[in-house]
Amino acid sequence: MKTKHTGNLFAVFLLLFMGAFVWFLAQAQRWYWLSKSTVQAASEIAPLSKEDMAARLTPIPMATEKEVKYRTFFLTSPGAEKVELRGDFNRWGKDVLELAPYKKGYFETSIALAAGEYQYEFVVDGIPQPDPVNKDRRTLPDGREVCIKTVR
Repeated sequence: MKTKHTGNLFAVFLLLFMGAFVWFLAQAQRWYWLSKSTVQAASEIAPLSKEDMAARLTPIPMATEKEVKYRTFFLTSPGAEKVELRGDFNRWGKDVLELAPYKKGYFETSIALAAGEYQYEFVVDGIPQPDPVNKDRRTLPDGREVCIKTVR
């Protein structure tokens, strides 16, 4: 008659299971301490509170040295066919800025200028002339009278 020794087999299985469970707990504890030290080290660099995280997500306004603003230049010259704008902002006409013609001899253009002071003049059909509306003027060393546009 054969007897089954299921109790011995169960004991071996139980010992193997307990050994694996103890090994798992040891590994889990090791990983816990490793991750805890990593989180603590990282929290010194990047705070983990909700308020700090929200503050980090808020965009920081960019500080620009010179804000660019559009300025309109216009001239009323009823008989003119072509009006150009020359100034130190376009290398005195080397970069051509032609004013757009509208009804009744009205010409206009808008250009982007950073804060500063600019000298300019209009060229009406090839003849330079200062802006009749702008009274802020300066005489250049070559004798030409130019207008001053101040952008703040």
